[in-house]
Amino acid sequence: MSRHQDPNILVVYLYFIDYPIVRGLIKMTLFPFTTGTYVVDQGTMDNMHWGIPYEHPLPAFAIRHPKGTVIFDTGHNHRGLDDPKSWYGKSIENILKINIKKDDCLPFQLQRAGIDPAEVTHVIMSHLHIDHTGEMMSFPKAQFIVRSAELKYGWWPPLHQRYTYVLNDLKDTRFYNYLEIPDTVDFDVFQDGSLVCIATPGHTPGHQSLIVRLPDYDKPLILCADACYTPFNLENNLYGCGLMWNTEAWFNTIAKLKYYQGIGYELWFGHHMESWDYMVKRFK
Repeated sequence: MSRHQDPNILVVYLYFIDYPIVRGLIKMTLFPFTTGTYVVDQGTMDNMHWGIPYEHPLPAFAIRHPKGTVIFDTGHNHRGLDDPKSWYGKSIENILKINIKKDDCLPFQLQRAGIDPAEVTHVIMSHLHIDHTGEMMSFPKAQFIVRSAELKYGWWPPLHQRYTYVLNDLKDTRFYNYLEIPDTVDFDVFQDGSLVCIATPGHTPGHQSLIVRLPDYDKPLILCADACYTPFNLENNLYGCGLMWNTEAWFNTIAKLKYYQGIGYELWFGHHMESWDYMVKRFK
């Protein structure tokens, strides 16, 4: 009997994660969502083109996996849209324009895609800034996968970055079910190679990106979030000076992403409208 006919040997074979075999067996679906846009000064994104308004998407993703429904980042919080200054405070002072309607926010987008927010089992947070944590409180029964350093930093950031974290978005999530991943390790969510959290610090101390291996896509994807805003940042080693925890860590992360790109991974940049639109079309 061959190993593919013996169920016991097959289980062992999957444990060691031969990714091409795993991709053929696991059925996964990726749903990308644009939960509105911000208009900011482009110089804050690339430390170069100052004074130019720059509109960028606020991404979030849902992934249906046989072992659960996973969210990667949650976008902007709809609860503060009626009174932004009261809810978000200083966090929105440097945003030139917020283009978000209630229906743009993640719970409503999920429902239109046929996903009940109550079915979400895991929420992976790239980091805890305003445009990523907004709808965390919409998934109170999910397990939250967050880097240990990011969770501490989000609750008590230093003064110069305190405005990037919104206490109103976080305060009701304090006793959620958090899985605090050590800061430097890669974490395989379902132990099958399909979803792997990789450490990409720099923008924040506990930033992480997500490798996604889909069965019907020709290459692995990396959902970069804010590890690298745009292809321009990657190609020219330019960092956004407005929101930067540690430039040395950021440059190390850029080198890591360039390596992945060089061996055939496709990078999905978090805040670049052109590449976002291009990638979304590939998943329709």
